[in-house]
Amino acid sequence: MEEIVFGSLSSEGLEIVSRDGLYFVRYDAGAHNVAWREDEISELEVASIRSGKAAEYEAIVALQRRLETAGINPFEQNWVPMKSKL
Repeated sequence: MEEIVFGSLSSEGLEIVSRDGLYFVRYDAGAHNVAWREDEISELEVASIRSGKAAEYEAIVALQRRLETAGINPFEQNWVPMKSKL
């Protein structure tokens, strides 16, 4: 089962969900086009994102760098929100 633990896609454009004991951040990673992503993050990153917009930005940039290092395009869509979430 999944639980939203922070944020709202419809009002903030970012949310964190907990699923099976793991945390995932959902956000639009696109620049000119919408590219929704859902990526696993740590509890430490959850706390950082919750602490404010500046930390949220830094956590997302660090996540994107980590994805690039792993050979994953961090700007390519990998998740689609339900219409009711937007």
